[in-house]
Amino acid sequence: MALTTKDIITQDFVRETVEEVVEENLVYRRAFREIDASNIQSNSYTFYIDDDNMGRPTIVGEGEEAPRHQSTVSETTVNFDKFMGEVALTMEAMEDGLIEMKAREVEDVARAMAERLNAEAFDVIAANRQTTLESGDDIGDGDGVLSFSDIVEGMKALREDSHTPDLLIVDIDGYTDLLTDANFNRATESGDEVVASGEVGRIAGMPVVIDTTQDISGGNGAFVFDTSKYGYELTRTPMSTREYEEPERQSDVIQAFTRKAWTAIFTDAAAEIDG
Repeated sequence: MALTTKDIITQDFVRETVEEVVEENLVYRRAFREIDASNIQSNSYTFYIDDDNMGRPTIVGEGEEAPRHQSTVSETTVNFDKFMGEVALTMEAMEDGLIEMKAREVEDVARAMAERLNAEAFDVIAANRQTTLESGDDIGDGDGVLSFSDIVEGMKALREDSHTPDLLIVDIDGYTDLLTDANFNRATESGDEVVASGEVGRIAGMPVVIDTTQDISGGNGAFVFDTSKYGYELTRTPMSTREYEEPERQSDVIQAFTRKAWTAIFTDAAAEIDG
């Protein structure tokens, strides 16, 4: 949303800018399903997870009792954190027609917020994923090139645990490798530009999303997910903005804030690929 010197920075402009920029830069947050926790009246949220250890039916003889089975449940509790950024609009900036510059500052705050939320989601993924196949072999050959065969191994790791891979996130070096792989279908309809949420093409039926902020496995790496099982992004306070005056500084201050948490439920629904 472009502003000119004839415009003013309104609360609507700030809110729309922040929401637009933050939601355009999901990337690692795409691995998580969303839960609206805005009405729970608590700073924490508890999941009750079926351990999937229910016994299986067996053959019994005539007159014998059927075996009785009961599944167990585990609890996982997550706590919310508040993420906040702000920018000050000085009297001089507003009087001297520097609104366009201040509008860019609002966007910079929004981008910083998006990057921080993206990094929080990455940290959860980096600590909660599998890196080996059932055989014990590493996922990917680690030769410094992300190849189709490396990605197939990541998909195999998920399939071994009855998950369905549906998202691949690559770092910048991994993306460069895929550009020369015949199995990678680039998003040429967009003129090879990175589209919303970083999606750059498809491989093995999965959307490929690029992230330029983190190296995976030291570079030339990727994560593959079953996003229907992996985990959740919980929102306690939706992305919000607030404006207030600082008379002593002759400034208007605009804040952007949200309360969120991320948790991995089934950690074997994500695999790290060492290309």
